[in-house]
Amino acid sequence: MWTLLHGFTGSPGSWSHVISEGSFEAPPAVPWLLGHGPDWKSRAVDSFEEECRRVQLRCARRQRPRLLCGYSLGARVALGVLTLDPRLFDAAVLIGVHPGLDDAGERAQRREDDAVRAHALRNDRLAAFVDRWEEMPLFASQRGLPDTLLEKQREDRLAHDAEGLARALEVLGLAEMPSYGPGMASLDVPIILMTGSLDEKFSGLAQLLAARHRNVAAEVVPGVGHNLLLEAPKAVAHTLKRAQGRALR
Repeated sequence: MWTLLHGFTGSPGSWSHVISEGSFEAPPAVPWLLGHGPDWKSRAVDSFEEECRRVQLRCARRQRPRLLCGYSLGARVALGVLTLDPRLFDAAVLIGVHPGLDDAGERAQRREDDAVRAHALRNDRLAAFVDRWEEMPLFASQRGLPDTLLEKQREDRLAHDAEGLARALEVLGLAEMPSYGPGMASLDVPIILMTGSLDEKFSGLAQLLAARHRNVAAEVVPGVGHNLLLEAPKAVAHTLKRAQGRALR
């Protein structure tokens, strides 16, 4: 049924609050993505498209309706998986997704930025990298969350291997992702793009994609930011249930 893909520095456990809020017809599949988890070296792929193919093969073993959801990095991989074979899926929910960079200059700048991050992961303490990651403006809306939630998120991030995260940046970074935006018109599968209202950049991208493509709908959750898995798990669970119900009709 559902396959759920985590974000960068996340884990299958990132979905625990959503899963506890939802009522799923069958237990979701929640795989590790490249560079994440204790056995990350066993998932040896060399390109964004290869990782999408690896996830696609896992999804193909699920019973119908086949439903796909990803958050942030996981949403970008999910979009790549949908592009490979849209007929494989009955519905998708993409949370905080970027469709890919069209501008060569932006792509070059992002590749440089991710190279700096990968270097920091390999040469600094993992905790120092996580400190800087958590201070990004993208996550500012999380600062009012209970300490227990933030401490658990940090614990999960620190459980990763720095080399694995560096590898994820080099293979799955936004600069390495093809631009899937123009091709979304040909995806004959209903797609819901979820964002938080405080996440203005990604809400704007979602609204633009929804306006361009008849199969895409944008859904904004008020009062929260980028990480809906942490900030609004009940809203995510509700949307997944609604998407599943439509797929079962």
